[in-house]
Amino acid sequence: MMAFAWSLFALYLVATFWLAWLGHKKTKSFDDFAVGGRSMGPGMAGMTLGACLASTATFVINPGFVYQYGLPALMALTLPLFAGVFAGLAFMGPGFREQGGKATTLPVWIGERYGSPGLRAWFGLLCVLNIFYIVLIVVGASYIMSTSMGVSYPVAVGIVVGVVFSYVFLGGTYAHAYTNTAQGAVMLVVACLIFVAAMATMGSPAAVVEKLAAQDPNLTGLTYPGSPFYRHWAEVLVCPFIIGFALVAQPHLLVKTLYLKETKDLAKFGLVGFGCFVVFSLVLFAGLAARLELGAGIPQDQAAARWLAGAFHPALGAVVSVAILAAAMSTLDGLLVAVSAIVGSDLIAHPAIAPKLGLKTEEQVSRGALNGGRLTIVVLGAVAWIVSLSPPKLVGIFGTVGTYGLLVASLPAVLYGVRPGKRLPPAWSMALASVVGLGVHMALYFGGWTINTGLTACVGLAVALPIPALARFLFPANANEEELEAFAQADTAEFPSVSRSASGRLAPAQ
Repeated sequence: MMAFAWSLFALYLVATFWLAWLGHKKTKSFDDFAVGGRSMGPGMAGMTLGACLASTATFVINPGFVYQYGLPALMALTLPLFAGVFAGLAFMGPGFREQGGKATTLPVWIGERYGSPGLRAWFGLLCVLNIFYIVLIVVGASYIMSTSMGVSYPVAVGIVVGVVFSYVFLGGTYAHAYTNTAQGAVMLVVACLIFVAAMATMGSPAAVVEKLAAQDPNLTGLTYPGSPFYRHWAEVLVCPFIIGFALVAQPHLLVKTLYLKETKDLAKFGLVGFGCFVVFSLVLFAGLAARLELGAGIPQDQAAARWLAGAFHPALGAVVSVAILAAAMSTLDGLLVAVSAIVGSDLIAHPAIAPKLGLKTEEQVSRGALNGGRLTIVVLGAVAWIVSLSPPKLVGIFGTVGTYGLLVASLPAVLYGVRPGKRLPPAWSMALASVVGLGVHMALYFGGWTINTGLTACVGLAVALPIPALARFLFPANANEEELEAFAQADTAEFPSVSRSASGRLAPAQ
């Protein structure tokens, strides 16, 4: 069965690198690398979105929370989170696409929208927070590989890092989209298989509640008193909704609206992505099955991997394990594309930085951004490999420290920017909201107030979101029109091949 599992994995690698090679042949410019040439249909782009929403966290790490905290965790990670993600896609997706212009990354979009090169550079620097979640994915995938394929954990880390970072380096967004579409289709089948196996293990709902209560009555309520995460109904219902809404504003998620060839496909894109995410989340029931079958005492992050190792016939278990590796890689490659594109576009190709690097023509800037993005993938791979070799005790919490910090810092600028028109809060208020929200989130977590990063993020958002509205009210003379005009003129002067459209966004000169 080990040989069979390795054969499946080898077949997966061949298919993945073939798709990456197809992507490489289509990647001729930085625009191709970052947003796939804006030529995708809603099915491929939507499947890519769904696969990125449901990653190692959904397939490996989050079932561990359900294993540890029972029904309160299952509730928090499903219905309110689904509602938040759906609301975020519906509210922010159309406006982000409409105001997108020629943006290739979230920082470019923010910089153009608020007329501020400095704001663009700041959000480019914030992308380093993604390393927290990259480590989470590498660790979760390595647990699965070491448990199901008979290799040591350090070897598994090396294989995961080597495979994913290589094919993203090769093909960029096209490789990411092609492989995610194939991976997503497999993940849909496997999520249903895991759900069926979990339900067969658990039995009737009444039996589940009875067995859980016999272990710990707190596992069966709406809340889990004394836990760090589900002590109050607000932590179970309100915080997950807010986090789900804000998650959509992550650089590697909302930017997928720019992959689409046609704006009219936005609704189909959103429904495909959201629908896939809901189906993928069925794997959370594996956490309940693991608790009922294995009992307490297993390390939280490894509970799902251990249950999966014995839940299926060995041949089918090998298929499931390889599919979960695909799930992990599907989000990891999306993060890598986003971060490398941000470094290339918002640091190397920044109007104030590119000339200092000797990049003067549009072709030189595009090539420099592409090469810089690929170099970033190599650096991230080395960092992720080193950190993952000695993972933190609760990698699920470690991963969300950076991820939630990034969404707290980004959501105000996106939320105010997706509204039509130019009368926006001043750019400095967006920078202030970003710094304050991120600072509150980090201070509460590292200050020991709670390890519930969802709660610290919600408090950070509550402090940050009113700042731009207050600034616009107190300083109406700082309305965004003048900043946009100055920004457009500065960029046009720096790069003559770029001109300003009638809407104030940047577009290629005709």
